[in-house]
This record gives sequence, structure tokens and C-alpha cells, in this order.
Amino acid sequence: MTKKLKILITVASCAILLIAAIVAVAVNYHKIYVFAETRGWFRQSIGINGTDVVCTSYSFDEIAADPRITLDQSLMLVNTEYTLPEDYEADVLEYKDTTVYMSRCMLESYARLSAAVSEKTGKKLYVSSDFRTAEEQEELYREDPLTATLPGASEHQTGLALDVYVAKYSGDAFVKSAAGRFVNSHSWKYGFIIRYPSYGEDVTGIRFEPWHIRYVGHPHSDVIYNNHTTLEEYIGGLEIGQWYEIDGYLVSRQKSVDGCIVLPDNFESCVISPDNTGCYIVTAEK
Repeated sequence: MTKKLKILITVASCAILLIAAIVAVAVNYHKIYVFAETRGWFRQSIGINGTDVVCTSYSFDEIAADPRITLDQSLMLVNTEYTLPEDYEADVLEYKDTTVYMSRCMLESYARLSAAVSEKTGKKLYVSSDFRTAEEQEELYREDPLTATLPGASEHQTGLALDVYVAKYSGDAFVKSAAGRFVNSHSWKYGFIIRYPSYGEDVTGIRFEPWHIRYVGHPHSDVIYNNHTTLEEYIGGLEIGQWYEIDGYLVSRQKSVDGCIVLPDNFESCVISPDNTGCYIVTAEK
């Protein structure tokens, strides 16, 4: 065998190996992506710093009358431990005459997320499952108790959760699409989280669902995504009565005392949500 032929064989072998590697990466890119997401690569941790805040006590009548304050349900923790009260009423509206119903507090944010998916990936984002009544959840559970969540433990009953997809990519396959990866990596910028992340099954009790997005609003979505945590861990980590400064927001988890909760003095706007554990989470912009 001549020297020239040996060189040609070596070059050809290297080229074949390179092509095989490229093909393997292309075919399994979504697995590499999920692997990176599971380990929290490319995320920048956000600080949660305790702070002293001068506060004033507000009754719920005063809260309802103050135009700076919004009462919503954005931070309801719903799972098998914290189920929805039997008298719970979701604050839902129809989204743009689509027959899709979602919580009032997330309408604008979902519109921005949907527009971003179209702009960045060229794909239209669709909703396969939106708000469900308790009766609808009960029926689903009777039909498929191994997959469906117990009635009262489903986020779909709050209207805060959506199952989304794009053409040809739904369910587990959603993350195989560029749109699915965009939603998983960037929905936090629009106030959403992947409620059941690939790294969170031990906490949530539910396997990775890349298609299930949940609205929590800012700065909570920023912290949950970038600090590689779950909603359970985030809410549980907020010490009751303590104030935290997070990216220009003041956040506190509080119990109502004599029908009142405390709010910071001189805030510009404020969102108050029950967390379904007996507390309220206050999110104030200074």
C-alpha cells in the first residue's frame, strides 16, 4: 500500500467518523438539549436577598379599593398535597375568540409568548388542553387514572396551566422542535415556567412534561428557571413574614392577621396572590 493511499484512507475514515458524529448529534439533539437543561447549564442564578421593609397594614377592603393593587391567582400551588378548595372559582376568560380559556392574569403574557414563538421559530403555537372544570377533571381521571391527575390536584382547574404544541410535535416530541426548545428555554421571560421540569420529578412527583407551561409572573418565573428549582421549592423557600428583594421587586409570603396583610410603603404597583397553602404572596414594584 502506497503512502498516498494510506493518507487517502485515513482522511476518508476521519471524514466518515465526522459525518457519523454530525448525524448522531442531529438525530439526538433534543436529548443533548434535555441533558443540558436537566443540569442547569447556561443559566445565571438570580439572588434572593432578605431585606428590611417599612410596611403598612391593609385590610382586604382597602386592598380591593386601591388601584395600584391587583388581586389574582398566579401563585397558587396545586398538587396532591395542596388541593384546590371545593368552592374554588377560577378567574378565566376566553383567549382571542379561540375557545381556549385561561386565567385572566396571563392573557397578555401568553399572547407575547405565542408571538415570540412565531417570530423566533416560524411556527404557530397551539393549545391542546386549557382550563378544565372540576367535573371535566373528574371525568378524565375516571377514564385514565394512571395518567390524569386527581380532581382538585390539577393545575388545569386554575386556568394557569396550558398544554401546548406545534404542528407535528406534541407531547414528549414537543422538545424535538425548535419551538418546543424555545418554549422550554425562554418562556420564563414571559412569566411562564415548565411546571414539571426534567430535573424535578423527585419534588413534583410528575415526570418531565416539556409541553406543560404554567404562569407565575415576574420575578418568580425568572427565579424558578434560572435557579433551577421547582414551584414547590420556590414557594416553600419563602420564609413567612420575611421580605425579599429580587430584581427590583419586593416579595413576601404572608399570613393574613385579623383580615389584614402588610404592604411596603410607597410602592408603585403590587400583585397579591393566595398560594393555596394558607398564605398570600405579595409582589411589589418599588
